[in-house]
Amino acid sequence: MADRGPLVSVVVPAHQAEATVGATISSLLWQTYPDFEVIVVDDGSSDATAAVVSAPEDPRVRLIRQDNAGPGAARNRGMADARGELVAFVDADDVLMPDYLSACMAVWARHGGIVTSNAFWMFPGGIDPRLTRHRGPLPSPGRQRMALLESNWVSIMSIFPSRLVDQIGGLDTSLPRSEDWDFWLRAVFAGWVVHHQPRPLALFNRSQVSQTSSRARVYDSERVILQRMADREDLRGEEGVYLRRRLASPAPGALVEAAEADLRAGSYRAASRQFAEAAALLPSERPLVLKARLLRLAPPLAGPALRRRDRGRLHRLGTTPVSHESWTRPAD
Repeated sequence: MADRGPLVSVVVPAHQAEATVGATISSLLWQTYPDFEVIVVDDGSSDATAAVVSAPEDPRVRLIRQDNAGPGAARNRGMADARGELVAFVDADDVLMPDYLSACMAVWARHGGIVTSNAFWMFPGGIDPRLTRHRGPLPSPGRQRMALLESNWVSIMSIFPSRLVDQIGGLDTSLPRSEDWDFWLRAVFAGWVVHHQPRPLALFNRSQVSQTSSRARVYDSERVILQRMADREDLRGEEGVYLRRRLASPAPGALVEAAEADLRAGSYRAASRQFAEAAALLPSERPLVLKARLLRLAPPLAGPALRRRDRGRLHRLGTTPVSHESWTRPAD
């Protein structure tokens, strides 16, 4: 039995999650860290989500039901009912290994602040051990504000003191997507530092939200968030410059989508231009920058090789082409 520690309230929003939430709860109940509660907020499900959550009859698991209001509202409701000194976010289709909470809490005990955890991406075809949520260290504290403006490298699988919510408020329920990015941005700009639990001790479900309508909502939300950040009075010089450039350009994800479509079509010079523009907006994303450089140097040679590599990876994992995601983080 592990030593006792602060109570961690694990908040799990669940909507139509009967097929996955059972595995999520089971993985939580097998945690080696002893002091936790699980708060599952059933966000207006019409399937058997509530029945699956209630099945273990374990006093550590609490079910809250509400009308459908979205994952941000569900997380806020869970945090409002949390009893713990710390809050952990987990989604209802993710799976944790037994040492997940213990490893996160060990990092928090050393550093405090926010602890974000590494994880394997879980695809329909399984996992590829080479693809993890983070590879390499996170940006140093002095670079976290700027790096987080570029992309959301803080995983939803994170732990933080409940007093953070008292300071900055909960998740913004007016945003249709990316409400967690907005939350982490407000936290980091309020002076909170994000620390890394580097071991991939979870399976992060790479849900299939690649439809055009879903991506468009993500990009719309990103623009709203970045415009809010641009209006802040506490921006540093480079942050303001970057935000003006970012807001004057298409979304990096949209640029990468177009570039990948050009790559698949054999339009390598067009793909090179799109990748270069996206990489200029996301200079911390090393794989993207490398791909852009390779295509710029020799589009007719690098293009077919990159197309074959991407096609093979997508086939193995049983997934489809989507917009760029922060699969890796470089050393600062």
